[in-house]
Amino acid sequence: MSTEYKGYNFIVNSEQDEVTKQWNGRYRILDQDGIVVYESFVDPVDNEDKASSLADKAARVWIDKQ
Repeated sequence: MSTEYKGYNFIVNSEQDEVTKQWNGRYRILDQDGIVVYESFVDPVDNEDKASSLADKAARVWIDKQ
């Protein structure tokens, strides 16, 4: 799902590592032309919702610093 925030769009998702069973939150930030300008992960956690929430917050923090 894409979220618009301060002129950027960002996409957040999470996936579970098969070995550790930890959840990795990932986020991609796109400019107004739909070009990825930044992409990163948050530290792994034991819950899918928490991974997504942390990735959402990290994306907003990155955008706020621009």
